[in-house]
Amino acid sequence: MQGALLSILLFSKKANHAANVVLGFGMLAFSIDIFHSIYIVFEYYKEFPEFIGATFAFPHLYGPIFYIYARLISSGEKHFDKKYFLHFIPFLLVNIYGFMFAFLESNEFKIQLVKGDIASMLPAFEFFNYFKPIHGIIYVYFTIDIVSKYHKKIKNNYSNIEKINLDWLRYLNIGLIVSWGIVALSYLANAVLDNTDNFDQLIYLSASILIYSIGYMSLRQPQILAQNIDEEVKEDEVKDSKLDERKSYQKSGLTDKVADELLQKLISLMEDEKPYLDCELTLQDLAEKLSISTHNLSEVINTKLNKNFYDFINSYRVEEVKLRLADEDSKNYSIIAIAFDSGFNSKSSFNTTFKKYNNMTPSQYRKLIQSGEKDS
Repeated sequence: MQGALLSILLFSKKANHAANVVLGFGMLAFSIDIFHSIYIVFEYYKEFPEFIGATFAFPHLYGPIFYIYARLISSGEKHFDKKYFLHFIPFLLVNIYGFMFAFLESNEFKIQLVKGDIASMLPAFEFFNYFKPIHGIIYVYFTIDIVSKYHKKIKNNYSNIEKINLDWLRYLNIGLIVSWGIVALSYLANAVLDNTDNFDQLIYLSASILIYSIGYMSLRQPQILAQNIDEEVKEDEVKDSKLDERKSYQKSGLTDKVADELLQKLISLMEDEKPYLDCELTLQDLAEKLSISTHNLSEVINTKLNKNFYDFINSYRVEEVKLRLADEDSKNYSIIAIAFDSGFNSKSSFNTTFKKYNNMTPSQYRKLIQSGEKDS
């Protein structure tokens, strides 16, 4: 029921409509699959055998659906490309197999199939069955790859990423990995144990938890389901490897001497004008202040400082916070207020970034400064 209600909510979303419709179908398929599992576990199939095997191919839907959702949401695509239908070929093939060897058979045959008496006699049945977790895990890898590339891309373009990150999809991937892991374990257990009912129950439980978690997180983080990702961040623009990055920069025509000059100009700008105090600062904004292209600016930061734009800007923000914490006039201000004045717009990202550069929390750093002042 929860999955069905979430599907309706996703179908009605106007923002990111294509991505939400895809995810909505995923939630609906999950709900039907769990309902069918209940139908089997409580032996309703004996009274209504017509529905046996209706969801046999459904596991081949989940991987492609969440992968396509990740692509749509990360690239900002507004329409479902027809090429995405190719990902559902395994689902189609399994259904064709089902119609050829099971779905059109008698009710007695289907009941015996559920009981396991004749399943092993069906041609290629074991292959299709064991291919389910393999197919799912492959698509989890593809989805993780999409999210990782996107995360790298936005860190090269934005100084604050909390409103446009895909942390929600990272949690989804963890849930998918756990669910498919349980499925894989159940298949292994089935090969050596006579009774795998406990594993089957774990599969249903993990799938149910996943649906509720998706619903919960989609409500807690509406920006993932409702916001329009900036069109600058396109999946096909992402350069994932250092090799691709170097090849791209080689074509820029930026000599080492010019890059050094731009670096000095950049550092002077950061120290004199402090553009990092703007919490919405982007690579485009900074490039315009320097009157250079975003590509050249990114090249200078990446190759000369070995940092992405996000880390470069936030390193200055951390130093600004440290200066203000040491200032007598800032003693009456809270740490988070100082952080926000220094360009951060999220408490969690500030704490994480500060600890990354100083190996201590902001509170510990303030206490250290105060104890030093007392000693002097």
